[in-house]
Amino acid sequence: MSNSAFSRRSLIAGAGGSAALLGLAGCSGGESGGSADGSAGGSAEMPSYTPYTGLTPDLPGTEEGVDPAFFNFPSDNPVSVTEKPGNGETLTGMANIYYAVPPGPGSNSYWAGLNERLGVDLQLQMVSAADYTQTFPTTVAGNNLPDMVQIPNAPVPNLPQLLRARFTDLSEHLSGDAINDYPNLANIPTRSWAPTAHNGGIYGIPIPRGAIGTYHFIRADLFEAAGVSTSPQSYEEFVETTKALTDPGQRRWAFALVNQPRQLLGRMNGEPNVWAEEGGKLTHMYETEQFAQTVTDLIAMWKSGVMHPDSFNDANPFKQLFNAGTVAINAADGYPGYIQYVLDNADNPGFELGLMPVNKRDGSGLADWALGPGYYSFNALSKQDDPEKIKLALRVANWLAAPFGTEEYLYRLYGEEGVDHARDAEGNPVLTPTGTTNTVLPIRYLADSPYNIYVPGRPQDAEAQHDYQSLEIPVGIPNPVVGFYSEAAASLNAAADLAFLDGVYAIVQERQPFSNLENVISTWRNAAGDAMRTQYQDAMQEAGATSS
Repeated sequence: MSNSAFSRRSLIAGAGGSAALLGLAGCSGGESGGSADGSAGGSAEMPSYTPYTGLTPDLPGTEEGVDPAFFNFPSDNPVSVTEKPGNGETLTGMANIYYAVPPGPGSNSYWAGLNERLGVDLQLQMVSAADYTQTFPTTVAGNNLPDMVQIPNAPVPNLPQLLRARFTDLSEHLSGDAINDYPNLANIPTRSWAPTAHNGGIYGIPIPRGAIGTYHFIRADLFEAAGVSTSPQSYEEFVETTKALTDPGQRRWAFALVNQPRQLLGRMNGEPNVWAEEGGKLTHMYETEQFAQTVTDLIAMWKSGVMHPDSFNDANPFKQLFNAGTVAINAADGYPGYIQYVLDNADNPGFELGLMPVNKRDGSGLADWALGPGYYSFNALSKQDDPEKIKLALRVANWLAAPFGTEEYLYRLYGEEGVDHARDAEGNPVLTPTGTTNTVLPIRYLADSPYNIYVPGRPQDAEAQHDYQSLEIPVGIPNPVVGFYSEAAASLNAAADLAFLDGVYAIVQERQPFSNLENVISTWRNAAGDAMRTQYQDAMQEAGATSS
């Protein structure tokens, strides 16, 4: 099976083609000029990519997507934006926040300083991440839409229609070389622009994430204590490793959640990265023999006792259990969590974090890696009567997307030295209690720079991550439907997938026979899978983004 690569043009055309499939071409939504692909004026070219070269990392990135690494924060912090984006205007935004809402600019010197640097009065509606998907549609339905709105990192029903009706097609500003007016946005890799492509245009600014997607974290100290390798070479060795790591009498298991061995086994068994495409036809991982093998393996693993007794409870606190040494493997967790694990265990001298490669079941080498989509979410700009307001928002986003190590990046993350942060012996900024409270504004979900590996003062951790990415990314496979929209995926699949996994896990726990897997798959296909397949295939064919 092959996975097609996207050109700049085909990715935009692909999303627009999907919009046409869903009926947008025949429904102007109050606008005129819609073309056959649902766009307002044809298919736009993807933004040109111009990587930032103002600072030299200790370990370079690669075109394949290995992130550059810095051992310490650069002592030289060049300016990347020479003029203030605004001139006293008010700019509003809405984004999710994972922390307590910080004080307002009247009692928050960081926020006041940010406004001064941006040249705007930045007013933010900050919504708890847990509530964002419920708040978003209510806000969009209202009459007072913020200037900048984070589109949730969860499926949004009728997204192409919504974007065309309420948000701005930014193609004239960002398509091709036009993005060079905003060089920090041009520093965002092409792969990260996929979610912004709709209706034949560019409808937002992506919040980029690395190609690696996730890491398979391990407690290397527990592996050493058990006398097992941190890189099991085959399925048999992997199974023996999980047994050696498990001691229920000491309240220790290999895994905290069933999804963790499921992800590892999926790679080991050669499952697709969600979908596989060959000759214009899509096959979902659930429909493959490899997935059936994974279910078989999970049954044996559950019976062997290597999974925490509460592994089928999504609320099981897997990060806390990992930090406590109750579990030894935390597979398929977000890669930015590396530094948080280091910080959480700074006072634990025995803690040693590691990253586990995944090898093929038969021991013949590295398994295919499931590459990430390259983004977290994206920021859409609401329609404006004054086109200058759009340019202002783009200039502000360009400032917020300043690359790692620049003066703007330093302030955006760490605020004012002596107030929000201090410098350690190696010159790394360290947040003060004031900074910890004040700097958590969710501006990183309005615009952000590409990720850089940075674990201050711990070059061994930077090297470990860079080595891991250099090992896995070259054997990575993409999800071929990234960049295409399916209404069934947005509206139906969440419930269908939940029901599917409930059925699978009933089989894993032997509450249902293995023979029921075929019925579980059939139910999922009828509920959402077949509709998703059809919509994705049609969109990809229209874009010419399928293999021959």
